[in-house]
Amino acid sequence: MDIVLSYVQGIIEVLGSIALALVFSRVRIKWVKTTLTAAVIAAVMIGIRNLPVVFGIHMVAGIIMTFIFIISVTTADKSRAFIAVFASFLVLGVIEYSISWMLFRLNLLHIEDVGEVRSLWMLEGYIQAVLMNIIAVVLQIFLRPVYDWKNDNGT
Repeated sequence: MDIVLSYVQGIIEVLGSIALALVFSRVRIKWVKTTLTAAVIAAVMIGIRNLPVVFGIHMVAGIIMTFIFIISVTTADKSRAFIAVFASFLVLGVIEYSISWMLFRLNLLHIEDVGEVRSLWMLEGYIQAVLMNIIAVVLQIFLRPVYDWKNDNGT
């Protein structure tokens, strides 16, 4: 059951990252396409995270996959998309750090207990994932789309 909850949280988190990267790239968010892509990227990231490789390599894979997704299905500039993806993951990192810091300061979670209090750690992930999506929706109002999605024939 933990893997299912982790996967759902990963989908929402990756969805927020992709949506925010699209907003920063000045592309209108198409929620269905973005959600399907987020599900695939989240599955790959969870698979990589569970491999015996260097910690954090799943984030590098997520950044690369998000960048490839944006440049392949939108007309956004590659340089703008590259910066937008990094900015999106930076926002995710800031939100994650801020929520963790708040939970530690409020004595709701102790750094020594992170592995044992999985439910609270998972709740933190859901909060940051929802915040990412809210930020993307709100910023979409202010950062009007300039670029569009490619047609089925790639133009």
